[in-house]
Amino acid sequence: MEEFRTSIFEINKEKSRKRVFYNIGIFAAIGGIWVLYFIGFPIIGLKTCIGFTVVMLGIKLYDDKYMGISAYGDRKANLVIAEQHLEIRDVKISYSDLTDLVIYVDEYLGMPKEIFGIHHGGNNKIEFNHKGRLVSINYVIKNKQDYDRVLRLVNGLEKNPSLMRYFKKLD
Repeated sequence: MEEFRTSIFEINKEKSRKRVFYNIGIFAAIGGIWVLYFIGFPIIGLKTCIGFTVVMLGIKLYDDKYMGISAYGDRKANLVIAEQHLEIRDVKISYSDLTDLVIYVDEYLGMPKEIFGIHHGGNNKIEFNHKGRLVSINYVIKNKQDYDRVLRLVNGLEKNPSLMRYFKKLD
């Protein structure tokens, strides 16, 4: 029986805010060195600007990869996506007890972003109705291999004729 074990991810607003200021600081420092170069500040040459930019971008990319998801929030509890059930915080919930189930498989840690940087792997989401209550859970995918595995598992669940009625139809 195929299953995927991972952690539930809860965004911490304070950590996210710090991360935004950190990123703004990096890009402000890069912009500042280029402003100094263009206004003709002594000692700041083209090689210095290019070298500083490369070093700062390297630090940002390394820090994004090293800090990973812990820079944005916390891993709170266990989550298991299995062929017959979801297990959330050690409570098994059969798919037959759920309605409007959607399992999003969007990113993994280290996945390149469209413009610049990498994803932290925690923006994957499971949404469903359980006993009249809407539940939304973010979960973590650590690497490309796990991403491919979860994608195959979820595609198999969505195509399973006995489970199709529990999944929400998306356009």
